[in-house]
Amino acid sequence: MNKLAVVAPTLVLCAACSGSAVSLQPGQWETTIQFSSIEVPGAPEAQLAPMRAMMGQPQTSSACMTPEEAAHPTNKMMNSEGGSQGCQFSENTFTGGTIRVHASCQTPRGTMTMNMDGSYTATTMQARINQEIHAPPNTPGPQTVRLTGNLSGRRTGDCTSAPTPSGNSAG
Repeated sequence: MNKLAVVAPTLVLCAACSGSAVSLQPGQWETTIQFSSIEVPGAPEAQLAPMRAMMGQPQTSSACMTPEEAAHPTNKMMNSEGGSQGCQFSENTFTGGTIRVHASCQTPRGTMTMNMDGSYTATTMQARINQEIHAPPNTPGPQTVRLTGNLSGRRTGDCTSAPTPSGNSAG
């Protein structure tokens, strides 16, 4: 499984952090994810070592969160990249500075379950992430990837450019 397929759903979820008592401010957000544990049962160590080296490094991105996305954060998860992510939330809490998101998403690349627990202010967030990704049936190679890590984010200012149709803007 490639790095983007593993990290992108997490980045989409972290952009969904908003709440009633404390809301994340719209604007440009820098988000960093660093995985501390990467397990791929059945993968040869020669294949797993480079993946761990790559995924174990901090992955930082910048995205524009619009006022609409801040007001309706779950919509971004459900409609990322112009289509449904097929996500079901067993918990989706962003209130009083607490983040608790437990989701299962069906994608063409398989099924991903994710738990994200942490805290946020209007301009910062941090969370512990646990992901498990299952390849579609009859896919050759390892069938499961388990990732554990930390997410941190901070608002860096106003959006640097107009958002793209998916609501993200690199900058």
